[in-house]
Amino acid sequence: MLLSAVLGFVAGFFAGNGLPYYLQGSTGNGHNPSPFRDSPAVSVATGWGAFMIAGAAWWHADAAHHPLPAWLAAAAGVLAVGLIHSRTWRDPDPWGKRTRHALPDQS
Repeated sequence: MLLSAVLGFVAGFFAGNGLPYYLQGSTGNGHNPSPFRDSPAVSVATGWGAFMIAGAAWWHADAAHHPLPAWLAAAAGVLAVGLIHSRTWRDPDPWGKRTRHALPDQS
């Protein structure tokens, strides 16, 4: 039952994490707070990868035998990643990937 809850949380977290990336990319907007470069294709691939992890975790969560812990943990995972996204998607440069470290002017 503990494994069902842990895997349910992982499934919810990654499903909730993948959705905004996939939607951003599939609508042609590549801006995202991931450490990867900004492009629509990268956003779609990031979202798709998160969906694959969520699906694998849910498959192994054995939600049919332990539905309450699995579903509650999945809901908690979606909530957790939603709270994280509410902070990181507002930051224009959360990973420092858009900063350019210029050499000091030597004149």
